[in-house]
Order: sequence, then structure tokens, then C-alpha cells
Amino acid sequence: MFKRMQSMQMKALHCFQTVSPERHEYRAIIALHNTRLGPALGGCRCLHYDHEQSAFDDAMRLAQGMSYKAALANMAQGGGKAVILLPKGIALEDINREHLFTWFGRCVESLNGQYITAMDVGTQVNDMDIIARQTRHVASASNIGDPAQSTAQGVMAGIRAALDFNLGLCHSENVIDGKTFAIQGLGHVGWRVAKELLRQGGQVIAADPDEEKCWQGQALGMTIVDVQSILIQPCDVLVPCALGGVIHADNVMQLACKIVAGSANNQLAHDGIAEQLAQRGILYAPDYIINAGGLIFAAMQYAAGDDKVLLDSQIKEKIEGIYDTLNEIFQLAQIQDSNINAVANALALQRLQSGKPSRQNKGAVYDAA
Repeated sequence: MFKRMQSMQMKALHCFQTVSPERHEYRAIIALHNTRLGPALGGCRCLHYDHEQSAFDDAMRLAQGMSYKAALANMAQGGGKAVILLPKGIALEDINREHLFTWFGRCVESLNGQYITAMDVGTQVNDMDIIARQTRHVASASNIGDPAQSTAQGVMAGIRAALDFNLGLCHSENVIDGKTFAIQGLGHVGWRVAKELLRQGGQVIAADPDEEKCWQGQALGMTIVDVQSILIQPCDVLVPCALGGVIHADNVMQLACKIVAGSANNQLAHDGIAEQLAQRGILYAPDYIINAGGLIFAAMQYAAGDDKVLLDSQIKEKIEGIYDTLNEIFQLAQIQDSNINAVANALALQRLQSGKPSRQNKGAVYDAA
């Protein structure tokens, strides 16, 4: 474990444990990757894990991604992530959420502001409200709102940037119209992205394990396919919006897209997959850049407190900066003849090591110097 922490340059791992009144045992991991730019901000996942080590790996990889995300979004935040391990054999409806998130709120409070929590897979606004009774260090309670729309806005900006770069364009009028998009996952973010792509004239192929979502998507004009085949659908843009690790050694050579650009965290099973995508001529939008809209929303809402004058327009402008950030990274990777993920990682590390956000104001990835 310590070697893994060292290789990922993790600052700290905090582990907590409790037993509910129903005698269910819950454990939580809060991973802090880097706090040089500011307090670590990252969502709280609440899931069943097959192995405890998988939960630690998930927390650490996601925390690292949050550090990189904040650095390249030019936010004064560090990177962290929390994972709550649900007991095996306990149905979701049997969880005492009031007890669980009251306890977790106290865990967050015990870190004295080093970590700010937020919604993630398996958590919802009501959970954040329970946490907020125990600590002020929560960034997506009802007084702040759901970050999903902001995440979707950033994904749309990133998709436009990738399509424009592929076509040699810049801020084109409507690059979405007539293109085909394969969306894996119609959850909070994927559903919003799918609807916006349809609105702008895109053709949407989608898959989700939730049959009701699939029926709703079909009614709107989406082509629904099974979850096993969505990743290999012929399309202009593959849009992963589910869980991580979906592009791996067993399917990377089967992809039939020109671009990978979606909201899911850690889409690539490992960094070597980025090189394989580059060799195949598939343009990859690093997930921690394109999905930064939620972080931007949460961080700016949290920092503003009660002073929210003009905040919505400022958040939208900042999120639109994802287009410019990705465009600059695409260009830099082309100049350096390197894969995009490696270039983005190097720039994020450079920003973290400097210990200060860029002076640029819209998310540009490097200073004029």
C-alpha cells in the first residue's frame, strides 16, 4: 500500500469504520492526493466493492485525477476522493442513510477542512444535506445544487473542441450537426449530454442497464443498443459516461470511433492505453479535463458562500474554457509528437509542483512565459 501511495504521490489516506444500529459495518476511505493549490475537493462514492484493495485503488486514482483536474481547470483546489464501502449482501434500500451520512459528515469534519466532499456515484443531494449538518465542508448540498448540468456543459465544450481539432476548425458554428455519438451510460450526466447532442442535430446511439432510461431515450430518437456492444459502435465520437476502466487491452483495437470524449472518470484501464489510441489515430480528450465542469461549479459555489451575484455567468464562462484547454493540449501533443494523455499529465504535474494556479483566467493550460 505504501509503495502504491508513493508511486502516485499521495499525500494521505484516512480510514474510518462504524457499525450502524442495525449491526451493519461500514468503512470509509478519504484519499488526499495533493493540497498545494488549495483544500482537496472530490466526491464521495458509496458502493459495494468485491475487494477492499479495489476500493483503495479507486479512491487513490480518483483523488489523483481530481488534483490534475483542478490544476488544468486553473482552480485553487487540491484533489481528494472519498469511498464508502457498503457491506456485502446488504441491499441499497436497507441502508440506514441517515446514520451512514451523519457518521461520514463527522469523518469529513475531523479533517479540519483539508477535504471538501461532494456528490458522486451512489450518493445524492439528500445525502449531502445530512453531511452538511455535521460539517460545512460539503460542496453539493441543496443550497449549492446538483453539479451534473455543469459537468454536461463541460463535456459538450470538450466534444466540440475535439471535433473542431479533428476537422482543422476553431469554434465552428455547429460541428455537432450530422455527427454520430455512441453514449455509454444515461445517468445524470450522460442523459443531459445525449439530449443536448440530439438538440444540436447529432445522431445518438446509447446504452444503459436501466430499461426505463433506454425507453425514454428511444422515445426522444436515440438508437438503443445493448451495453456489451456500445463501445464498438461505428461513430464519430465515443462518449463514456459510466464507470471507469472501460477502455482496456481487450477492446481498444475494436473501437470504431474517431474520438473518445466523455464524462466518466478513469476511462482508460491504464496510461498505456492512451498510446494505443494515439497509434490508431483516435483523438482522446483526457477525462479529468473534459469532465471538470462539475468541479468548477462546486468549487466556485463553495467559495462564493452567500455572495452569488453574477456567479452563474462566471461559472458558465469558466466551464467554456474547457474548449480552449483541450485545444491547446491537442496542439501541444501534435507539436511534441506525444500522446495526449502524457502531455496533459505532464502539464498537470508542472502546475501542481509550482504550487499556484496559472494567471490565465479561462482555463488555459500554460502561462505566456
